[in-house]
Amino acid sequence: MTSSIDPPADPPQEAVEVTPRRSARAIVAGSAGTFIEWYDYGLYAYVAGTVFAPFFFPPDAGNAATIGAFGAFAAGFIARPIGGIILGALSDRWGRRPILLASIILVGVATAAIGILPPYATVGVWAPILLVLCRVAQGFGTGAELGTAMVYVNESAQQRTKGYQSSFLYNATMAGSIFSLLFFAVINLAVGQAAFVSWGWRIPFLFAGVLTVIALWLRRNMEESAEYQQAKEQGRIVQRSNPLLAIKTAFTASPRNYVAAFFMPTASNVIGYVANAFGISYMANQLKLSFLQTALALLVMYVAGVLALPLWGKACDRWSAKTVLNVGAIAGIVLAFPYFALLTTRNMVFVIIAGAVLWAVCWSPSVVAQLVIGPVLFRTESRAAGFTSSRELQQALIAGPTPLLATALIIQLDGAPWLVAALIVVAQVVTMASIRFARPQLTPAELAAVPAHRGLETIEQRSAVVTPPAATA
Repeated sequence: MTSSIDPPADPPQEAVEVTPRRSARAIVAGSAGTFIEWYDYGLYAYVAGTVFAPFFFPPDAGNAATIGAFGAFAAGFIARPIGGIILGALSDRWGRRPILLASIILVGVATAAIGILPPYATVGVWAPILLVLCRVAQGFGTGAELGTAMVYVNESAQQRTKGYQSSFLYNATMAGSIFSLLFFAVINLAVGQAAFVSWGWRIPFLFAGVLTVIALWLRRNMEESAEYQQAKEQGRIVQRSNPLLAIKTAFTASPRNYVAAFFMPTASNVIGYVANAFGISYMANQLKLSFLQTALALLVMYVAGVLALPLWGKACDRWSAKTVLNVGAIAGIVLAFPYFALLTTRNMVFVIIAGAVLWAVCWSPSVVAQLVIGPVLFRTESRAAGFTSSRELQQALIAGPTPLLATALIIQLDGAPWLVAALIVVAQVVTMASIRFARPQLTPAELAAVPAHRGLETIEQRSAVVTPPAATA
């Protein structure tokens, strides 16, 4: 007997083992695109409040220009679920490989296009309109890029080290952020602040085109994931032509898992976008730190993430991804207010320590655990459609508006950050609730084969607990 909310599982499937060579190649191919994606994301985050606000909006708009720049940032997130729905469904229909090639082209071309946009002084209201259009195109491609890469790497990682190997996908995101930050800092130093604000910021955006070509070259020989190939050979891949029907199939397979997949990234997304996009504007506009001071704080924060991510990946394989997710959320609750307390001192040592600890102890465990848990909330044949759409709806409704909401909360308290700290706390609670609600789509064989899955409760296990045994004669 099964619960009323979840249908019976498919016939038992054996866990798929992957060779080390195939797994390594999959990690490199998947990470190449996420590097570009976060390079592109970092570019916009670094200049949204400090360069784009006066460049693409009226010079006398004040705080409204900053809100407008972050509004354009959020517009990209509105397009992300559309990309996640359409391209995610196509990934289940055609495979992970072709979608990962198409998505990186969309992201790279849209980012390079931002580098040639005219300012408000030249084309007036068309400047912010064109900026929003580029962000929408970026968001559409990004809607499938990271989500599909997470699915691809999860399906291609080896069973015993799924947490550790999956962590390198987010290490690529940190590498992309570090590279974009260093690139911006070098350009700023080379041309000077005035020239940087005028035209120097364009160079890193245009360089995204070069990086896109490199990423396509790295992905040219990527293999399809082993789990997807198994599902295809067993006839479980359905050639649906309607993306919404694919989402419906993923949702009806387990509505509770779709809801859990939507809320699970809340902790890491709120911390990530508060510390990044909003944090840059906060440190520059409220704390009056220089560009180089802000860049240094972010650089150390990202490096802390690079060092912490594989350690948390190993922790997933040793203690379980569920445990790691809860550890990160509890740390976020404990450290949210101290983080801002250290920032408000304006002491660079404290500012650097605050960002590094928040990123290494709160953000990093959360994202690594999600790499392990998130994809298995859905069956292989509808995994990309369900995972990318639920994840990107979260990005559109929660993550994207976070810098905008944080800016509004700061204004409400005349620059004091305590409401933003409270926002971080609430986000951690939401994530902890989501993992208790989730019931991964794993068979007993799949659950037993992966150490990082320990402690996860499947639909069948829950049904066994809540269903009384049949009466005997």
